[in-house]
Amino acid sequence: NSTGTRLRTFDLAVARFFPEPNLRKLWEDTLEKYPILKDFEVDGERVLQVLYLVLTGREQGDRYPEPSRNNQLALKSDEINRGWTRSSEALAITYRWAQAQGARRKTLPNHNVLVALAAIRSLFLSEDLNQEIWPDNDFIRRWYFSKVIQAGAAQASNYRIGQDFSALRRYIEEGIQPRPEEVVLNPDVILKIKSTDVRYRSLLNVFATTIRHDLVSGGNIDSESKLHDHHIYPSNAGKRYGLPTTMLDSICNRIPILAGSNQSLNEAYPQEYFGKLAEQARAQGTLDGLRRRLHDCMIPGDPAEVTWPDSFARENFEKFCRQRAELIVSRVREVIGASLKAGSLTDDQMAEEEE
Repeated sequence: NSTGTRLRTFDLAVARFFPEPNLRKLWEDTLEKYPILKDFEVDGERVLQVLYLVLTGREQGDRYPEPSRNNQLALKSDEINRGWTRSSEALAITYRWAQAQGARRKTLPNHNVLVALAAIRSLFLSEDLNQEIWPDNDFIRRWYFSKVIQAGAAQASNYRIGQDFSALRRYIEEGIQPRPEEVVLNPDVILKIKSTDVRYRSLLNVFATTIRHDLVSGGNIDSESKLHDHHIYPSNAGKRYGLPTTMLDSICNRIPILAGSNQSLNEAYPQEYFGKLAEQARAQGTLDGLRRRLHDCMIPGDPAEVTWPDSFARENFEKFCRQRAELIVSRVREVIGASLKAGSLTDDQMAEEEE
């Protein structure tokens, strides 16, 4: 490597095993066969991680199987040749599952958790890897979201991957459910989460899986919908009216809506467009439907009240953010249940917040 370019684990593996197997060619063929892996910008290393976990199996004493760089490079050529097809298919199916949990390329919270899930699928299913594998799909969904809606979730190590794999294996073999991670989340935490935080992406996934109708048009939203991350109060309100920029970019002021709706709103203010929605609903006798849609989208207030649009006046912006933070916490509780704790962050979590 004379160029000074940082080599990824997969680059080293390509060189380590060349010419047989030709990992570069295997990965290119895999991306062509499973475009979802390309959509999510998955690294070829993930297939090797899945393969290592499947081959290694159980933890040794207190040591969990870790799909580290050294362990991937220690795989044998014949093991890769035999297991690549199955491991890559299991991985693709798992990313489709993540997509069904609301993930998109830019909002996927965590690749590492998906490696453990894919390895279990590859290990325990026979011919058809698309079969149902989990004794309780709702539980696995709660477990998954409880892992990713927390500070530091993106930095999970190979140790954590092995730990998750072992816990999920016990679940399949012995029926022992892995204990969901405790999530500390309250309105104060919600208001501080930055767009670079993994929890921001996780919350967007929660939105995408629980918001079934577009806020503006009422059109259906599903996993194939083209969504835009919309500012409820437009981002230019900071310069124009002095609204706090940090809160304008808060998850409390964001909502996924259909691309067409986002383009039609442009930089309109909610007092204006919510007023039009309420007026239209009254004229058409569809206030109940609008009320359900607003609840679905975690928008506070009752559109049946004539003064409801005024609650979105610029001077009420911070009050709106606080109200919506409370609604977001309630929505997360619906998804992960008792794993949600409303307490204070630990010292370590506070340090991560400040970073």
